[in-house]
Amino acid sequence: MSRTSLALTRWAGLAAVFVLWSTQGLGSAIAHFDLLGERPLSYLAHRPAAGELFSGGLVVAAVLFVCFHGYIRTRYPVGTLFSVAMLVAMAGQFVAGVVPIGGTGLAGRLHVTSALVLGALIPVLMWRFAACQPGGAWRRRCYGLFWLEAFACVGGVALSQRLVAPLAEILPAMGFHAWVVAVTFHHVRT
Repeated sequence: MSRTSLALTRWAGLAAVFVLWSTQGLGSAIAHFDLLGERPLSYLAHRPAAGELFSGGLVVAAVLFVCFHGYIRTRYPVGTLFSVAMLVAMAGQFVAGVVPIGGTGLAGRLHVTSALVLGALIPVLMWRFAACQPGGAWRRRCYGLFWLEAFACVGGVALSQRLVAPLAEILPAMGFHAWVVAVTFHHVRT
């Protein structure tokens, strides 16, 4: 990977985080979406104006995260399982952005399955990333972020059972996005 490509892909993860928070936040505001309600954020896809933001944001962020994966593979020691988990997770995010939720047909099931794959693989990729790092403070920090994500996922499941679906999705996203920030800026200091 050239220096220019490496420099650009380094910031792709932060760009993806920005795209997600801005499109989902703006879409929620435009649609007056109840973030404490029962319906998951995926229902933004059915709201005028918010639907394009929701779907476009997921798709663009998935592509940016795949680019960020290229940066990670170049700058950090990672194994095949990390790459498989990250790329399959981002494929799930991409499909969830393209295929709307709802209905009883194949599309609705495909959306939900893709979103569940994304949610299940985020902690796996963070775990595999941490496991591949050399011993020391950085590895401990990576495991700390993994455990933060694991607890956020447990919290998300608890919120989902209490029918607070949007926050059940947002909480684990925050853990993953904290990891993206840490991975992006780690090499600045080293």
